[in-house]
Amino acid sequence: MGEITYRHGWRQRDRRIEQDAIAAWEAHGALPQGITPEERAQEICCAAYDGDRLAAISTVEIKPCRPLRNRRFGYLRVFTLPEYEGREIAIGLAIHCRDALEEWSKDNPDEKLCGMAAIYHSPKLGPTPVGKSGLTLIGYTPEGYQHRVVWFRHVRV
Repeated sequence: MGEITYRHGWRQRDRRIEQDAIAAWEAHGALPQGITPEERAQEICCAAYDGDRLAAISTVEIKPCRPLRNRRFGYLRVFTLPEYEGREIAIGLAIHCRDALEEWSKDNPDEKLCGMAAIYHSPKLGPTPVGKSGLTLIGYTPEGYQHRVVWFRHVRV
């Protein structure tokens, strides 16, 4: 395994990233029932590559964050291929996604995107209240999962 590189794909419809992501999701049965790979591919934010091989993919869904007065946040999802787990690639993806979304938010003020959020489903994630990506614990879902956000610096409340 070589050096991991990150490629932005937010709102770019990059066919290579989309095809690689769809193949990975299908090979690993990584998507929830009722979600097609083509639908999810429209939400790609960043991809992590080991040379020419996809190592991990992130997607973002923009939606209101209820605990923060329904302000709009980009909810991050990350799928890491099994052979790349434990290498902190997800943290790299989160940082690259945060930066890509923040720039997009500045360029598209009418979208009113305030930051990035995530729901941590894995018990391996979130041992500290503020992660390396800047995602900060703000509470828990009714199911007990951590709810985290990072605000963009240009946003005013």
